[in-house]
Amino acid sequence: MIKKLFLIFFATAGAAQAQITLSGSDFPHANDLYLMSDATAFQGMDAALTGANYSWDFSMLDSTTIGQHNDTIFDVSGMNIIYTLVFGDNGIAPHRSNHSRHGMDFSLGGQISITDVFNFYYNTTNDYHQSGFGSGINGIPLPTPYIPHDILYKYPVEFGNLDSSASGYEVSLPSLLYYSVTKNRINEVDGWGSLTTPSGTYNVLRIKSTIYERDSVFLDTLGFGYGFNVPVQVEYKWLGQGEGVPLLQVNEVGGTVTTIVYKGMNFSGIHSAAKKDFGLTVFPNPVTDHLFLNFSMLKAGNAEIIVTGITGNVVASMEKKIDHAGEQRFLIELPSDLEAGTYHIKLTVEKESSVKSFILTR
Repeated sequence: MIKKLFLIFFATAGAAQAQITLSGSDFPHANDLYLMSDATAFQGMDAALTGANYSWDFSMLDSTTIGQHNDTIFDVSGMNIIYTLVFGDNGIAPHRSNHSRHGMDFSLGGQISITDVFNFYYNTTNDYHQSGFGSGINGIPLPTPYIPHDILYKYPVEFGNLDSSASGYEVSLPSLLYYSVTKNRINEVDGWGSLTTPSGTYNVLRIKSTIYERDSVFLDTLGFGYGFNVPVQVEYKWLGQGEGVPLLQVNEVGGTVTTIVYKGMNFSGIHSAAKKDFGLTVFPNPVTDHLFLNFSMLKAGNAEIIVTGITGNVVASMEKKIDHAGEQRFLIELPSDLEAGTYHIKLTVEKESSVKSFILTR
């Protein structure tokens, strides 16, 4: 049984810091590469605390449980031709983008798995927005534009800024389903000061993004559809001048921390989560009682599967001897007394590891 923790975060007042302002040069560009550390929460952590001339101390973040990954910023011109027709960096493409990044796999209403995700972005003179994403469905690349685009930052980014944007996308798979998403993002630059992570101390702006989303699905196979509200998502980001990506980002879904990632730390002996992913997917996500784990192996061998909570506590584990190469699928029954929240599932094969996250609902 997982105990509930009552968390209190104490931030110490520090020396006065200079306010900073951010523009397009401070955000990602094609061919950038960032080393990121995926971390677990520490007792007492509260990402919501903020203010002017604030000192955030996240030096206790621990990435040894999950690991690291490279955040590679790709040039759109080198992407699949189907993607460049929609997202190319030119005056012809309808949803112009100048770089892309790997995205997270997800599912459409628990019906269709979306894998091999690439998110496309455009860093303009006025804002930084997501133009859409590309993904693989049954091995076929599918470009999916955001209409309107999702604006992550409006320039200049300054303390006290408050803005909002509406966005959305549609996926139509004839004879299977039609799926639509509408989003409303509210961005507030609600803090400035100094941020300390295991990588160092930085002058930062803090931006809080609250995302309201409603999804609709129509199942052609059954002849009916339905709509539902997705739990409110909150992104806390700490941004520095010339850093490209957030120095720290904490995501919450429905009030539960789902992701913690910070920039610029390297641990000897820790394997990168992006080094080998085995085509690892989990489905469904969110999950209520059991989930499927899909992955592929080049040869027979031993596989270790560990499920941990957001704080790194192990809640389930198993070892399996696999006697054949190729596609693998396992049904994992989650403990009935496991509390709702975000969990990580780590697959290790021959000292190489891959990590995926999932949300448990009860």
